[in-house]
Amino acid sequence: MWIRLWKKARRQNIESLISHGVQVKGEIRSSSSIRIDGNVEGKVEVKGDLIVGEKGKIKGEILVDNLILAGRIEGNIEARGRLEITATGSIMGDASCSLISIEEGGFIDGTSKMIRPQEKAEMKKGEKVSVARSVSS
Repeated sequence: MWIRLWKKARRQNIESLISHGVQVKGEIRSSSSIRIDGNVEGKVEVKGDLIVGEKGKIKGEILVDNLILAGRIEGNIEARGRLEITATGSIMGDASCSLISIEEGGFIDGTSKMIRPQEKAEMKKGEKVSVARSVSS
């Protein structure tokens, strides 16, 4: 799996990397693709692709074009395009995206909402998406 993620990262022109063992507290904003293999606590906003490696952990709100998740995210995610969760990836929070792919073993503890193209055009950048939760009796 590592080789597949590496090949995808190379194709997506990753310009920034937060390596394993690095801890970041605060907001991250990037106008290009980024890969996170370390620990981040705070909001992450990427105009491009975000790849979270198997050892990567993020605690905070995520706003990206596309997300490939092999690590762990605690917080809500808005992917304007594709959300891909690998077999080792997990989300503790709500997710909205246009396309979603979850490999066997991938995990979401929260709600997910797929945004239709017409909804996407109506959404303003950074606007919160309301997600209805089902309630069991």
